[in-house]
Amino acid sequence: MLNCGMDNGDSTPIARAKLIQWAHALEDYARDWDASFEMRPTYFTQEFWYLLLAVMIADEEGRPLTVGAACQAMKSGSNRTREERIRRAVDDGYLSKDRADGDGRSVELRPTPKLREVLNGHLERTYRKAAAALAVPAIRSSMRIRQRIPSIG
Repeated sequence: MLNCGMDNGDSTPIARAKLIQWAHALEDYARDWDASFEMRPTYFTQEFWYLLLAVMIADEEGRPLTVGAACQAMKSGSNRTREERIRRAVDDGYLSKDRADGDGRSVELRPTPKLREVLNGHLERTYRKAAAALAVPAIRSSMRIRQRIPSIG
């Protein structure tokens, strides 16, 4: 587990399926943010976040993204700008490019172990923070509302 000084002492691994579910929720959150600000580019979330998360989710679900599909996952920029972002992520060791099975003409993007470590750390930290923030404490028996029954007398 990646430790960025935010460890709360709970190092229990979170199931991969839960992390992917959480990744989908985070993407939904970011897309709602964009829509809330009328899709204006100055308010978009970070482009690499969309790219890297989309590649990781697709690979985890067994359907790696092609370069074209990864470009479509990004919210803004020309095709050249989007391809430059992919090239930078490959050069920095976050993504790898592999020839697709079949005809071999398509190029798929896959997360590297470096990206998995970084994103898993991010997802675990944000999942724990959100879970703690959204947790509803259990009602203790002493706090239950007791129904008063009038005595007959």
